[in-house]
Amino acid sequence: MYAIEFEADLKDGVVMIPDDYRSLNNQHVRVLMLIESDHGDPELLALSEHSAASIEEWRDAAEDDVWK
Repeated sequence: MYAIEFEADLKDGVVMIPDDYRSLNNQHVRVLMLIESDHGDPELLALSEHSAASIEEWRDAAEDDVWK
């Protein structure tokens, strides 16, 4: 898997893919949306501010050492 980045406007639930990436047509992709505005759905904002580190069961000191 590899990543590409571009900016686009969302219109009627559709993101237009730039012509540079038309070769990706009919492929499975994973989409990540970063919204620059703080004026959004409060429930969506709450989800985006979630931290896995706040859940005790998910903490693993051995894994955390990798990021130090």
